[in-house]
Amino acid sequence: MAEPTLTTPDGTELAVTVAGAGPPLLLIPGLGATRVVFEPILPLLTPHFTVAVYDQRGVGASQLTPGPYTTEQLGDDAAAVLDVLGIERAAVLGASFGGMVAQQLAIRHAGRVGALLLAATGPGSSHLAREPDPAATEALLGKGARTPEDAYRLASTVLYSRRFQEEHPEVIEQQVRDRARRPIAARAFQAQLAASRGHDTWDQLPSIAAPTLVLHGSDDGVMPVENARLLAERIPGATLTVFDGAGHLFFHEQPERTADVVTAFAAARAKPQGD
Repeated sequence: MAEPTLTTPDGTELAVTVAGAGPPLLLIPGLGATRVVFEPILPLLTPHFTVAVYDQRGVGASQLTPGPYTTEQLGDDAAAVLDVLGIERAAVLGASFGGMVAQQLAIRHAGRVGALLLAATGPGSSHLAREPDPAATEALLGKGARTPEDAYRLASTVLYSRRFQEEHPEVIEQQVRDRARRPIAARAFQAQLAASRGHDTWDQLPSIAAPTLVLHGSDDGVMPVENARLLAERIPGATLTVFDGAGHLFFHEQPERTADVVTAFAAARAKPQGD
């Protein structure tokens, strides 16, 4: 498993992990999340793909740069990761806020995306089919928490379905420990949050040419599933897969099914580099 540090055109250092063998697959984490967020599905994907996953600027082991951030800027960061790794075109999976960044990558660098997988995300706050419950948003942001551990434990009450919380508290506690080891800087979190609130690709979504699959948990309290349906309708030819009974982090709750769906969609659309 290689862990190079890459430098973007503006000089920002990004920490990347590359593992596996096969056609390239780029994974983009969500709000405040590091590469660790994909650990439940990573070993299920690496037998089929060369998987690259990175910490977005300001997060984890990547360099913290002054804000504000925009999803356009972060989409350019994703393109820089592909550039430095020598990847001409990849399947791209972005989760939650990472899905917004993936949209920008597909819009601004269309030729780099061979297949687009948008997980638990939406088209921008100005065009939501259904707004999340305000209490869910407060929990996601850790309102009232005194420590990073408490903030993520509170966020987990809306990141996972109620059933998963009851049946797998050990998974959530592991995620709490993982995040506590590398807590996100407050100004980086605020910069990402502002970028997510400013995200609006509504007018550009019909221009996405990459084959697109939208993936979403039916019980997502952070981004209600109605927004996934809207996103799939807005992107030409896009299809939607719903994970019944799963929450926002459906790929933690149903990792095997997620990996099967991702592999079937992305591998079927993989093309040799240089084609």
